[in-house]
Amino acid sequence: MTLHRSLTAVAGVFFLAACATTPTAQFQALPLTESELLSEKWQRLERYSPLFPIEEARAGSEGCASVEYVVTPDYEIKEIKVAGSTSHHFATQAKRVISQWKWDDLPKGILAAPVKTRTQFLFCLETGDGHCSRAPVLDLAQCGGDDIILSVAQKALRRG
Repeated sequence: MTLHRSLTAVAGVFFLAACATTPTAQFQALPLTESELLSEKWQRLERYSPLFPIEEARAGSEGCASVEYVVTPDYEIKEIKVAGSTSHHFATQAKRVISQWKWDDLPKGILAAPVKTRTQFLFCLETGDGHCSRAPVLDLAQCGGDDIILSVAQKALRRG
Protein backbone atom coordinates (compact mmCIF):
# COMPACT_ATOMS: atom_id res chain seq x y z
CA MET A 1 0.00 0.00 0.00
CA THR A 2 2.88 2.40 0.74
CA LEU A 3 4.40 1.82 -2.70
CA HIS A 4 1.04 2.55 -4.32
CA ARG A 5 0.70 5.85 -2.41
CA SER A 6 4.23 6.83 -3.33
CA LEU A 7 3.64 6.16 -7.01
CA THR A 8 0.37 8.08 -6.89
CA ALA A 9 2.11 11.04 -5.24
CA VAL A 10 4.92 11.00 -7.81
CA ALA A 11 2.40 10.82 -10.67
CA GLY A 12 0.51 13.76 -9.15
CA VAL A 13 3.66 15.85 -8.97
CA PHE A 14 4.47 15.13 -12.63
CA PHE A 15 0.91 16.01 -13.63
CA LEU A 16 1.03 19.33 -11.77
CA ALA A 17 4.44 20.14 -13.20
CA ALA A 18 3.15 19.47 -16.71
CA CYS A 19 0.18 21.76 -16.11
CA ALA A 20 2.44 24.51 -14.80
CA THR A 21 4.62 24.45 -17.91
CA THR A 22 1.81 24.32 -20.46
CA PRO A 23 1.36 28.14 -20.77
CA THR A 24 5.06 28.61 -21.53
CA ALA A 25 4.85 26.19 -24.44
CA GLN A 26 1.58 27.76 -25.56
CA PHE A 27 2.93 31.32 -25.74
CA GLN A 28 6.55 30.58 -26.63
CA ALA A 29 5.90 30.66 -30.38
CA LEU A 30 4.05 33.98 -30.31
CA PRO A 31 5.93 36.65 -32.25
CA LEU A 32 6.66 39.95 -30.51
CA THR A 33 4.25 42.68 -31.63
CA GLU A 34 6.16 45.90 -31.06
CA SER A 35 4.12 48.95 -29.98
CA GLU A 36 0.90 46.91 -29.61
CA LEU A 37 -0.43 49.05 -26.76
CA LEU A 38 0.12 52.25 -28.73
CA SER A 39 -2.63 51.30 -31.20
CA GLU A 40 -6.05 52.93 -30.92
CA LYS A 41 -7.81 49.79 -29.68
CA TRP A 42 -5.92 50.06 -26.37
CA GLN A 43 -6.66 53.77 -25.91
CA ARG A 44 -8.98 53.09 -22.93
CA LEU A 45 -6.38 51.07 -21.00
CA GLU A 46 -5.34 53.03 -17.94
CA ARG A 47 -1.59 52.65 -17.66
CA TYR A 48 0.58 54.39 -15.15
CA SER A 49 4.22 54.60 -14.26
CA PRO A 50 5.91 52.22 -11.87
CA LEU A 51 7.21 53.43 -8.55
CA PHE A 52 10.74 54.76 -8.71
CA PRO A 53 12.85 52.32 -6.67
CA ILE A 54 14.01 53.99 -3.46
CA GLU A 55 17.40 52.27 -3.73
CA GLU A 56 18.01 53.86 -7.11
CA ALA A 57 16.73 57.27 -6.01
CA ARG A 58 19.10 57.26 -3.02
CA ALA A 59 21.98 56.34 -5.32
CA GLY A 60 20.99 59.08 -7.77
CA SER A 61 20.62 56.49 -10.53
CA GLU A 62 18.55 56.74 -13.67
CA GLY A 63 17.93 53.89 -16.06
CA CYS A 64 15.43 51.67 -17.81
CA ALA A 65 13.77 48.28 -17.96
CA SER A 66 12.16 46.64 -20.97
CA VAL A 67 9.50 44.03 -20.23
CA GLU A 68 7.87 41.52 -22.59
CA TYR A 69 4.51 39.96 -21.73
CA VAL A 70 1.51 38.21 -23.23
CA VAL A 71 -2.01 39.63 -23.10
CA THR A 72 -4.77 37.03 -23.53
CA PRO A 73 -8.24 37.75 -24.99
CA ASP A 74 -9.52 37.72 -21.38
CA TYR A 75 -6.88 40.35 -20.48
CA GLU A 76 -4.85 37.99 -18.36
CA ILE A 77 -1.18 38.94 -18.30
CA LYS A 78 1.09 35.96 -18.81
CA GLU A 79 4.78 35.29 -19.29
CA ILE A 80 6.08 38.60 -17.88
CA LYS A 81 9.83 38.67 -18.44
CA VAL A 82 12.55 41.28 -18.44
CA ALA A 83 14.08 41.73 -21.89
CA GLY A 84 16.66 44.26 -20.73
CA SER A 85 17.38 46.43 -17.72
CA THR A 86 20.01 48.69 -16.26
CA SER A 87 19.13 47.57 -12.72
CA HIS A 88 17.25 44.72 -11.08
CA HIS A 89 15.39 47.33 -9.01
CA PHE A 90 14.07 48.99 -12.17
CA ALA A 91 13.17 45.57 -13.61
CA THR A 92 11.23 44.57 -10.48
CA GLN A 93 9.12 47.73 -10.50
CA ALA A 94 8.47 47.49 -14.25
CA LYS A 95 7.29 43.88 -14.01
CA ARG A 96 5.06 44.66 -11.06
CA VAL A 97 3.19 47.60 -12.62
CA ILE A 98 2.06 45.78 -15.79
CA SER A 99 -0.29 43.51 -13.85
CA GLN A 100 -1.65 46.51 -11.95
CA TRP A 101 -2.85 48.36 -15.04
CA LYS A 102 -6.66 48.56 -15.38
CA TRP A 103 -7.09 45.56 -17.71
CA ASP A 104 -10.49 44.65 -16.21
CA ASP A 105 -11.94 48.03 -17.22
CA LEU A 106 -11.51 47.29 -20.93
CA PRO A 107 -14.45 46.26 -23.11
CA LYS A 108 -14.52 42.63 -24.20
CA GLY A 109 -13.41 41.63 -27.67
CA ILE A 110 -10.32 43.74 -28.25
CA LEU A 111 -8.27 40.60 -28.89
CA ALA A 112 -9.25 37.42 -30.71
CA ALA A 113 -5.97 35.70 -29.83
CA PRO A 114 -3.14 36.26 -27.34
CA VAL A 115 -0.53 38.85 -28.25
CA LYS A 116 3.05 39.25 -27.01
CA THR A 117 4.24 42.82 -26.68
CA ARG A 118 6.90 44.90 -24.97
CA THR A 119 6.92 48.07 -22.92
CA GLN A 120 10.00 50.04 -21.98
CA PHE A 121 10.07 51.94 -18.71
CA LEU A 122 12.40 54.90 -18.33
CA PHE A 123 13.31 56.00 -14.80
CA CYS A 124 14.42 59.63 -14.59
CA LEU A 125 15.43 61.77 -11.59
CA GLU A 126 14.26 65.35 -11.93
CA THR A 127 16.64 67.84 -10.37
CA GLY A 128 14.68 71.00 -11.10
CA ASP A 129 16.17 71.70 -14.52
CA GLY A 130 13.38 69.96 -16.44
CA HIS A 131 15.64 67.41 -18.08
CA CYS A 132 13.10 64.59 -17.58
CA SER A 133 10.56 66.42 -19.77
CA ARG A 134 12.96 67.12 -22.63
CA ALA A 135 13.75 64.89 -25.59
CA PRO A 136 17.26 63.95 -24.32
CA VAL A 137 15.65 61.72 -21.69
CA LEU A 138 15.03 59.31 -24.56
CA ASP A 139 18.80 58.87 -24.70
CA LEU A 140 18.20 56.60 -21.72
CA ALA A 141 16.24 54.34 -24.07
CA GLN A 142 18.90 51.64 -24.14
CA CYS A 143 16.63 48.79 -23.04
CA GLY A 144 14.60 48.63 -26.26
CA GLY A 145 11.00 49.15 -27.26
CA ASP A 146 8.92 51.90 -28.81
CA ASP A 147 6.15 51.77 -26.20
CA ILE A 148 7.69 53.94 -23.48
CA ILE A 149 6.39 54.78 -20.02
CA LEU A 150 8.30 57.43 -18.08
CA SER A 151 8.69 57.23 -14.31
CA VAL A 152 9.96 60.48 -12.79
CA ALA A 153 11.14 61.01 -9.22
CA GLN A 154 12.18 64.28 -7.66
CA LYS A 155 15.76 64.25 -6.54
CA ALA A 156 16.05 65.58 -3.02
CA LEU A 157 18.91 67.99 -2.70
CA ARG A 158 20.65 67.93 0.65
CA ARG A 159 21.46 71.22 2.19
CA GLY A 160 24.47 71.35 4.40
